[in-house]
Amino acid sequence: MQLTELIDDLAAQPGQQLRFIGLDGKLLVRTFGQLHADVLELMAELRSSGLAEGDLVGLLAANCYDWMVADLALLGLRCVSVALPVEAAAGGAAPVDAGELLQRYELSALLVGRTVRLAGADPAVAVLGERPVRLTPRAVRHDRVLDPDVFTVAFSSGTAGIRKGLLLTRAGIVNTIETSAAAWRIGPDDDILIVMPFSSFQQRYLFYTAIRYGCRASVVAPERMFGKLKALEPTIVLGPPSFFEIVDTRIRAAGRRDRLPYYAAAALHALAPGLSRGLRARLGRRWLSMYGSRIRLMLTGSAPVSPRLVTVFHQLGAPLYEVYGSTEVGWIAFNLPGHNRIGTAGRPVEGVTVTLTDDDGEVVVRSRQPQSIGYVFDGVETEPSVFLPGGRIATGDLGRWDHGHLALVGRNKNVLITRSGVKISPEQLERDIERSCAVTKAVVVTAGGASTLSCAIWLDDWQDARRTGEIEAHIERANAKRPASHRIVRVVFRPAGELSPESGLLTRNLKVDREAVLRTVFPADAEAVR
Repeated sequence: MQLTELIDDLAAQPGQQLRFIGLDGKLLVRTFGQLHADVLELMAELRSSGLAEGDLVGLLAANCYDWMVADLALLGLRCVSVALPVEAAAGGAAPVDAGELLQRYELSALLVGRTVRLAGADPAVAVLGERPVRLTPRAVRHDRVLDPDVFTVAFSSGTAGIRKGLLLTRAGIVNTIETSAAAWRIGPDDDILIVMPFSSFQQRYLFYTAIRYGCRASVVAPERMFGKLKALEPTIVLGPPSFFEIVDTRIRAAGRRDRLPYYAAAALHALAPGLSRGLRARLGRRWLSMYGSRIRLMLTGSAPVSPRLVTVFHQLGAPLYEVYGSTEVGWIAFNLPGHNRIGTAGRPVEGVTVTLTDDDGEVVVRSRQPQSIGYVFDGVETEPSVFLPGGRIATGDLGRWDHGHLALVGRNKNVLITRSGVKISPEQLERDIERSCAVTKAVVVTAGGASTLSCAIWLDDWQDARRTGEIEAHIERANAKRPASHRIVRVVFRPAGELSPESGLLTRNLKVDREAVLRTVFPADAEAVR
């Protein structure tokens, strides 16, 4: 397979559908045949404007049909798309200085969404969806000559928590597409749900996979997801744990009588897990119906996954599996039906070798065809510490082996070091609280060389003295079993609704921003760091 064949794949399945639901909740349906015609038309217009193979072209927009038309058109022209983060793409954001973006990212042209407000006009800028395209590309002298296999630059927090511009290759993405299709047994009856921004590359590759294997793709804004899932009826859903935690939260919040079907499903799972799935699924319909009735595969990762969350879904007969990958590598490990070990990220995928360093257990990967060959623009200074000699890639994750499955225990960058030099993985302490108590999220921090640990805990009933007292009692019992250096001495409770990208406590990929937690919940500790 060649990546540019995706455009021909559209013509081969002209009747298959793509569905888009934006913030306004309106449904837009397009067939592969319509997308194919629109891509060819835009390719001709961009070519006539003067864009040529190897030109870097920026894309800045929220998820929309025109974003994908432009992305595929640039792929067909063998331009290099630069998928800029979407922070400036939403309406109401500060005006975007297009000239600054063009210069910083060495762009020949910039294509922006209709909601992006620009600070001034530039002839190298055009608005997505406004046809015919009218722009005059810039003549650009690049500081770095890109490998000819590079087809896009995608931005990610990468393996060290700071933004990086990743150079992604055609061969690497083809490998990821084929690996996914084989492992998930994708067929024409499938419908892949896409929720996060296209600028996060995983979402684009899922779209490519749907095109390649002739299945439906449904794109929905995160704010509309739970309201539209039941009507969309996807079969494959990938997302961070927050996509699925709502089920566990609702079960915990239900009265004892209302939880009886869950208790019955859990008992059946314990007695006959292989024989009772259909009955368990019927018992769990009350909580799982929001995902629709056709789900056959739910995959979660990109943030710490509670074993309790996965267990609850399996008790209810729902196919939730933890997986593990990175934008640098692609897929690293899968749990799948028939090969699942709860509490782990799964077995290494075919073509990937995983080793753990002797000193701290960092996960180091060698792939037969990694997605990325390095960094550009942002994060270049960290490239030598990530892309190691011999084709190895350091992930920054800490792991251990569990019967051939890879279990992730924390992030190298999150390791806390006390004044006495003791290293502590906060994720292990957090998982204990989240597994044992009905909380939305726990985050353990220390700062300024402090010798004690503090914990912020988010939950719905955060001002209920009985609930908070139960959590504090659990932490006291856990502390009694730990060395003094690992004891949590301060606990702060916060409302669950505060955890959102809008508050700054979650990133746009719905991961906890630990520095933001420190600044918001423990400002004195944050000041000590400075």
